[in-house]
Parts: sequence; C-alpha cells; structure tokens
Amino acid sequence: MARKPNVISISWHIYRHYGADFSRWREAAAGFKGWTSEVRDLDLSKTCLALMHFPDTGLTPDTEFGPDCPNPNALGTIEWIPRTMDVVRFRMPGLVTAARAAGLQVAHVGVGGGIYMQGPIWEKCVKEAGDPPPADTDYITKDPKVAAQHTRDVFDLPRPDPKTTPPHEFALPKELWPQGDDIIAQHPWQLHRLLQKRGITHIIYSGWALNWCLWFSPCGMCDMDRKGYLCSAVRGGCVAIENAESAVGEKNLEYAYWKTSTMFGYIFDLPDLTHALREQAAKKAK
Repeated sequence: MARKPNVISISWHIYRHYGADFSRWREAAAGFKGWTSEVRDLDLSKTCLALMHFPDTGLTPDTEFGPDCPNPNALGTIEWIPRTMDVVRFRMPGLVTAARAAGLQVAHVGVGGGIYMQGPIWEKCVKEAGDPPPADTDYITKDPKVAAQHTRDVFDLPRPDPKTTPPHEFALPKELWPQGDDIIAQHPWQLHRLLQKRGITHIIYSGWALNWCLWFSPCGMCDMDRKGYLCSAVRGGCVAIENAESAVGEKNLEYAYWKTSTMFGYIFDLPDLTHALREQAAKKAK
C-alpha cells in the first residue's frame, strides 16, 4: 500500500555526460560538463535506503587489519578494511537513525545469513513476499575446478584457517541491524514485492562495494534497474574495491559514482541527506 507523501528538498548530484569537444578528437570527453547538482524534491514515501553487504571485518579480533591478523583469509586481498571500518562506525549510524526517524524505509538487501535471516522481521518479510517465481533452468553449470583456479589466480584464496583463529562475533554497530519497520530481502523478487507493496520506486544504495556487489550481486542495481527502479547511491556511504593503480585517490570509487550517475540514477551526499532527514524528523515530532 502506497504511503502518504513525505517530501524533503535536497541536492541531487548529476554527471552531465555531454558537450563533446570535437577539437580534442580522441579526448572529446574533456568537453563534458561533468558534475553538477540541482536542489529537487525527494519523496521519502516512494524511496528506500538500501544497506547492502556492510562488513564487520576489521572490527573483531579475528579480522584485525594488519600482519598480525590470526585469520589468513582476512589478509592480503581485502585492502578495503580501513575504509569500511570508517563508513560503518562513523558515517552510516547517523544516516540510518535519521532515515528511520524521518519515515524513510530502511532495507537490508542481498542478505546471506547471520542476523538477517532469522527473527520476526525476517519471518514477516518472507511471509509478505510469498512464494518464489519459477526457477531459471536455462544456464550451464560452472566448472568448479575452473572457478577455484580463477580464485587462486586472482585472490590467492582460500588459505588454510588455523585452529587458533578466535571465534567470530558479529560486530556491526546496532544501528545497522534490522529493527522496527525495516525490511529484509535475500532475492531480487523478494525485494521487488516488498517495495511494490509500499509504493517505492527509488532505491538509494549504501554499502560495500559500489563497483562490485551493489551493481552486480542479487538485489543490486543491475537487478533492480531491470525491474524498473531508479537506483541511486550515497556518496560517503559506499566503499569501492581498489587496486594498485587506483588506490591513491580512491579512483575506482570515483569511477563508480560516475557510472552509477550515468547508468542507474543519482548521487546524494551523506552529510546533506542526514541533515535533511533530521530536519524532517524534527518537523514530524512537532
């Protein structure tokens, strides 16, 4: 059931991907107008804030970021830990709290177990979403040996898990746990049905990693764009996977914001969005 309009005004950040400079020939894109913004209305009743794949890696003794980490699978390849720690500890709790207070739907999407797939909120969402559609059987089965070889080639994984590794205890801040009227979805069809019943047409994504899971994993932008949703992202609420060539300056993250803006939706700055939601919550409380 559609909810009552709940409108805030906020800057929508847009990449103006036009205005080619033909005199630059191969470098014609140098003439593009680039990033700009316009203050527009955002109807919270038709929008949700999606939290996707936020990790607690680095926040627990078994996943300490550094050479003394007792878990070898948390070493080497996962260069993103310092950045995700910053986002989950210091940036997202305030935004999620403000979203709930202002009446913006919070959705935990693409979940794969743990605290998400248990408890009354999960059970309620599973019941509401109903039975799955017929399974797609028109595909080939990936050769597990080829997949394993590719993982070893690219990520040097898996590594043996020593018996001395401390047990893992979930350590995300409580603000990021499902609560209240939040919704939870594992599959795109579940998320679509939950959003459709609420009259939501715009998904603003946050999480890890923007240039990986948020685009391509189940419930990510590729899935939901095909179902007709406008898919945007929170600048300051997303982390990207970086490499040797992109790490300085987080160039992959900047590319991912451009790609999201030009292919899927818009970009919203976390401080602006948090502030606008807090103001809206204060109005509602009067």
